Amino acid sequence: LNKRVLNVLNNVEIVISNSKYTKNLAISCGVDEKKIIVINPGIEPLKKISKEILFEAEDLLQNKSPRLITVSRLEKRKNHEKIIMSLKNLKQLYPNIIYTCIGHGEEEENLKNLVKELNLENHVLFLKNISKEFKNALLDKSDLFVMPSIVYKKSVEGFGITYIEAASYGKPSIGGVFGGEADAILEGKTGYLCDGNDLNSLYETLLKIFENDHYKKLG
Repeated sequence: LNKRVLNVLNNVEIVISNSKYTKNLAISCGVDEKKIIVINPGIEPLKKISKEILFEAEDLLQNKSPRLITVSRLEKRKNHEKIIMSLKNLKQLYPNIIYTCIGHGEEEENLKNLVKELNLENHVLFLKNISKEFKNALLDKSDLFVMPSIVYKKSVEGFGITYIEAASYGKPSIGGVFGGEADAILEGKTGYLCDGNDLNSLYETLLKIFENDHYKKLG
């Protein structure tokens, strides 16, 4: 925070933070701890998804399983790269595994090239510019939301509302350990946190969730 912003924050009665992580970040920058209140973001109430859209989602996924999904911008911090790399080994255990990436961004071509390099074309779907209802249908039809975010340059996950959206459909999540994900994911209840920089950490976490259908008990 620059001095001007810090001065403004310390001259208001209340500062609202979206997670414990951002609260601690503000404190470390000099904001008075007594003024900070944490209010986690909420989401819109669930709306019923039409049977036709649910059928379209199921048809797209072609009865494959287990089903991973990420809804986010395709950028370094969201860490799609490590997820795709994990699939290389996971497909040996789960030959019908499918990973759906919904979003667009500067990493799109790099990720598509990685998929080709690892021969995962039949296991990864890239979708963008789809309707909100179809996105929700794909969430509903998936088994696990995965977004093990990392710190990239100065960018970090402040909270992660998409984890809450996944949970609203009863789906567990895997998030990173560096930002505010600990507020959005209840460890061992609605998912797990892992070090997204460590491919083995992500892979082991995925195994833990899929072994013995453990994901069905989470979310």
